[in-house]
Amino acid sequence: MKKKNLSTSLQNLIGVCLMVALTIFTVSFGMAIKKNSEESHSKNLKISVLIDEVGELRDALDIKESEIADMYGKVSQANEQIGHIHSKIETAVERNSADWHQIKSDLNTSNEQLTVLLKEKEKIISDLAISNQNLQREISVPKHDPSILDVLVIGHNAKLTDTMMIASINPNTQKATLISIPRDLYHKGRKINELYSKYGVGELQKALSEITGIYPEKYVIFNFESFVDLVDMIGGVNITVEKNLIDNAYPGPNNSYTVVKFPAGTYQMDGNKALKYARSRKSTNDFDRAKRQQQVIHAVVERVKELNMLARLDLATKIYGKLQNNVQTNINLFEGLSYLQHYQNYEINGNNVISTENHLYSTRNSRGQYVLLPRGKTYANIKEYVSGLVN
Repeated sequence: MKKKNLSTSLQNLIGVCLMVALTIFTVSFGMAIKKNSEESHSKNLKISVLIDEVGELRDALDIKESEIADMYGKVSQANEQIGHIHSKIETAVERNSADWHQIKSDLNTSNEQLTVLLKEKEKIISDLAISNQNLQREISVPKHDPSILDVLVIGHNAKLTDTMMIASINPNTQKATLISIPRDLYHKGRKINELYSKYGVGELQKALSEITGIYPEKYVIFNFESFVDLVDMIGGVNITVEKNLIDNAYPGPNNSYTVVKFPAGTYQMDGNKALKYARSRKSTNDFDRAKRQQQVIHAVVERVKELNMLARLDLATKIYGKLQNNVQTNINLFEGLSYLQHYQNYEINGNNVISTENHLYSTRNSRGQYVLLPRGKTYANIKEYVSGLVN
């Protein structure tokens, strides 16, 4: 009986426990369903809101897209306008740039011309200043003593003057100074050796006066033949050749050439030898030749003194008569003898040559000719040089 009651009680307890568990499960499940339902509803609400927001956003995006499209159209239009304006600006800039380049070019040209004009002005002022200085120097050159006798000695061949020499005889110093003028000296557009043959001795005298400051009133003009005759008639001259002289191209007859040799030493030269010695220049230069010509003139003077020409009037008259046909001079026989009497013992001051070693420089003229010009474009230096020699 007792076992049966225990079994029944146990079954009742298990039933109660199952009921309680079922109830708990039911409640828990219900609560879970409710929670899920609430969460689902919440999600649905959120989704709904999200859908609404997305819809609104889509609408907003559509509006913005429309606005953007409209703005893009406006931007494109504005861009086109900007492009047109830019093109117009470029065209204007190019046009203005071209104008500016032209203006700039004109300004540069004008500036260059102005610079040239200013330089020319400066050069003119400088040249005037130099000319004024040179003029002052020429004015300051001591005046030529009127007591000095100046004789122009000219040796010519055909139409050209090969020898130009001024013999300046100063009674105060008792010296006879020989000064050679080079034949290539350029004066007023021509070589000075052209003046005598083209314009006469007067033009040559004036030119030499402008160059040297000396106007040689007296002159003696001889050709090669008269020179040879003079040397032969006085019995030749003694010449000392200081260094070997060899000329392989000395002018000969009929446009030919011959060889002339003078080894160093002392010679008794006749007219032909003295002429060759004085005229040779191919192996040296005109300046050395001028010195040799002065040497020969000196030797002739010494020989005349030896002959005592004043005591031999017959010989003097014969020589004068012989040379009259080939010598031009404004010195008559009696003047010549008077000069000889007064000046025969004067010291001869030779080896004076106006040259590139002192007051000249060599160049070419517009025709390509070799010419000599005064340094500093002035004859003031030459005048000072000559004045110092003769006064």
